Amino acid sequence: MKINSIEANKGSKAFGYLETGITHSRFSAHIPLHIVEGASDGPVLVVQAGLSGLEIEPALILPQVVKEIDPNEISGTLIVVPLMNTSGFEFEQINSIWDDKNLNELGRGSQTGTISEQMIHKYYNEVISKADALLDIHTGSQWSYHRYAGVYNTGEVAKSRKMAVAVGLPQVLLSQPADESMAYEAAKDGLAVVSAWIGGGPGLRDYREQDMNRIRNAVNNSMKSLGMLSGSPEFESDKTEVIEAHTVLKPNGERGFVFMDTDKRGSTVAAGDLLGHVRHPFEGTIIEEIKAPKAGVVLYAGASWPVLPEGTILAILGDLVEEIVR
Repeated sequence: MKINSIEANKGSKAFGYLETGITHSRFSAHIPLHIVEGASDGPVLVVQAGLSGLEIEPALILPQVVKEIDPNEISGTLIVVPLMNTSGFEFEQINSIWDDKNLNELGRGSQTGTISEQMIHKYYNEVISKADALLDIHTGSQWSYHRYAGVYNTGEVAKSRKMAVAVGLPQVLLSQPADESMAYEAAKDGLAVVSAWIGGGPGLRDYREQDMNRIRNAVNNSMKSLGMLSGSPEFESDKTEVIEAHTVLKPNGERGFVFMDTDKRGSTVAAGDLLGHVRHPFEGTIIEEIKAPKAGVVLYAGASWPVLPEGTILAILGDLVEEIVR
């Protein structure tokens, strides 16, 4: 496999920087990238993370995962991008520092757009276009905690669902909300695509080791699902809930300290059940109760930081489609 100047021969690994453009100040915009080329032919799996500069857990473990893999024991090619948004990471912000663009909202990018759009355009054409499958890893950053595998309702849904179940997380979300991401575009192109949400919130301090192990398992399990690696996937629980999303709750007009009931994660709730509340930051009074608009299963997700940015997912409710028991 050769991507620009980064090349790995059969049974070897390579690391380098994919140059994707030049900023107005003539600085190189690049993406750090690992290639693990198996000893025999097989599928191409891309594992990408860190599109937000604040999603740091994957970058802590993905380089270690690459080190642990023996290329002679896999078939096909593994491409790993531990931290795509290097400028956002360096300046501790979600968006790219160069043009204040969210890399997860640029689709396939644009050859004639801003530097971030150029970067995504080249990456999509140089990397994702060569792939058979994409594992797109996200976290809840500092605001929310997640632990599920999402599947978009487009393209090869059955292939994506199979890989999502194999990832090993306790819940699989069908009808992952359509967005303007590269992952959604890849799904439309027919790749097996899983949007894996692992960590964030209290996980940054309380569950870091467990969440990093979930990320490791997600990569290894994805390879096993694709036939790139021998063995069976490792699951953290004896069942997987497959859920069809019907409601995504986000902050509305009332702003203050948001507290979600963590005991509701993974449970079945009735319409009107209390999921959390918003407290006035100065008076201490409860100014809003966050209730389930209808019955459903609460995804293992939810806010965990008192003051949340707009668009933060407070909860996802869905219908239980299938419960896979092992």
